[in-house]
Amino acid sequence: MRLPLSSAPAPAWLWNGDEPSVTSVFQPIVDLLHGEVIGHEVLSRGPGERREPQVLFTQAREEGYTWELERACWTSALRCISTLSDEQRRAPFFFNVSPDVLSDPRFGDGSTVALLARYGLKPGHLVLEITEKAAFEDIELIQRLTRQCAAEGFGIALDDFGAGHSGLVTLVHSAPQFIKLDQALVRNIHRYSYQQHLVKSLVAFAASVDAVLIAEGVETWDELAVLLRLGIRHVQGYLIARPAPAPVRPNGEFEAQRHSAMRALDFREHEDDETVGSMVIRRLCMDAATPTGDVQGLFANASQLDHVVLLEGDRPKALVTRQRAPARDERPLVVEDRMAITTLARVAMKRGADTVYDPVVVVDEQGSFLGTVTMKQLIHRSTELLERRTSR
Repeated sequence: MRLPLSSAPAPAWLWNGDEPSVTSVFQPIVDLLHGEVIGHEVLSRGPGERREPQVLFTQAREEGYTWELERACWTSALRCISTLSDEQRRAPFFFNVSPDVLSDPRFGDGSTVALLARYGLKPGHLVLEITEKAAFEDIELIQRLTRQCAAEGFGIALDDFGAGHSGLVTLVHSAPQFIKLDQALVRNIHRYSYQQHLVKSLVAFAASVDAVLIAEGVETWDELAVLLRLGIRHVQGYLIARPAPAPVRPNGEFEAQRHSAMRALDFREHEDDETVGSMVIRRLCMDAATPTGDVQGLFANASQLDHVVLLEGDRPKALVTRQRAPARDERPLVVEDRMAITTLARVAMKRGADTVYDPVVVVDEQGSFLGTVTMKQLIHRSTELLERRTSR
């Protein structure tokens, strides 16, 4: 529902009756390890000469129509999202929300959740991006608002991190699930060691608080290569895909380049590093079409069985573990046999809390299934390699 800021009707460049005058475009956020889309940022475009967001939002703020503009942007986007397939809506949608709108009583009075429900959506479909460029002055307020939004089911992200002066304060008190690096920290990062050291420290921080760090504004392969080396796994920008009227996936050319870039990280960092292939054990696997009951029966009849890999042909399709059977994980960690053990140890430990101790599926260069490596194996061997290196 559109909620007017005052009794005066909104101008036509915002609303034409009940129709928003703005349009929505979508830009994917990609997991570089798997090439999967983990979310889509929703961006707004105004009509005519107000097409650029900076022009559109500046005019709305100057004329006192910020709320009308935000509601127009949301309505336009939600209408579009409601027409998408379930698969296209699998990843959440990231919406920019300025502090003044988030703190407006009308945002939290239930009308926003009602607007979502009108289009068959829930708060879990959305991540609210709080921009650092317009910071909260009331710290207690941001704590209360972000907790309230999280309790309703919204995801929370801190946008443009590094662009303003209050980012650390906002970060500490909003405890976001996602931290989006401002493109100023990403631009030409391959040329400046200071930026690299800063981003590397943020990677370590994000990992310690279990937040997903996303690099925005990635435009060149030189930038991407350095971000990968520093530990950045999630990216967004023109290099991956330009904003489009409907959610898109990166094209085949990007996927091929991404795969090559990831393989470049697999080489051994030290002479005594070993590759994952030396640890692989070919364990029980079944056809992906196997009925769930048959898979469940395997665990009941084999007390030592820890997990089963389901294959389509010779390629891994899903992983079933005893702990979560009969649920199938169709996105297990899959790596090539040439990856260094120490590299895999770092990658594996960055998984979410519910899958961090799952076995790792190993394939060859063509993607054919070779076997699995358990976390017990991995931790034991990587520790041995580290101790051998430090004892010299």
